[in-house]
Amino acid sequence: MSSQRPSAVPAAVVDLVGFAAYSELAEFGLLATRSVDAPDLAVRQALADGADRALDRERAVLAVVEGSAAEVMAPFADALTEFDTRTRTDDWAEGVLKGVVGHGVAQDFCRALAAGVEDPVGKKLREVLDRPAPGPAAGAEAGADAEAIEVLGRLGAGDEVLASRLALWGRRVVGEALSLVTVLLDQHPGLDELAARAPAAHGADEVEPDGARTWLVARLTAEHTRRMDRLRLAA
Repeated sequence: MSSQRPSAVPAAVVDLVGFAAYSELAEFGLLATRSVDAPDLAVRQALADGADRALDRERAVLAVVEGSAAEVMAPFADALTEFDTRTRTDDWAEGVLKGVVGHGVAQDFCRALAAGVEDPVGKKLREVLDRPAPGPAAGAEAGADAEAIEVLGRLGAGDEVLASRLALWGRRVVGEALSLVTVLLDQHPGLDELAARAPAAHGADEVEPDGARTWLVARLTAEHTRRMDRLRLAA
């Protein structure tokens, strides 16, 4: 039986909220897991802080619409299964980078689409998605990944072999993440509708409707490159 969507918010926006919230829940799980076997206590605490913030962000995103968390996120319950299968790794640093890259692309995707959501819902959603990391991580990445980015940047700076390996791994993960974006747009017409609006919402009025996906992938790729630069890893 399909869940009933709240009438006050367009179905496409509920879809966006559902995926944004689900991606935060997935990031919580990844950071919490990697925290358990972190190389030292400081890193363990840093990743735990990021995991805690991911749950806070999930709740804040879900508060934008009515309905239970399970109802709103249900359409995306299996959205990351293929991505997780194709990016499975037993290496600790690669696992953390998987979260940074995968979650980063998901966040950038949601922010790009949220730009086309009309106020007041759009304003509330953008405030949550753009919320920067608090405390020592402030000014770094918006979201739950600031500590993970700092940890990986420090490890890579002290180990050229690790940095080279992580750069290669990052390219693999971002390829899978961008493929997932295409799948999401194919499977969820509401998200595809918002993606079609995104270029104009960002001031790219010259983009034709059938070029919106190309524009979106280019934007996500540029944001990924910026993120890898902060990690001092070649994109």
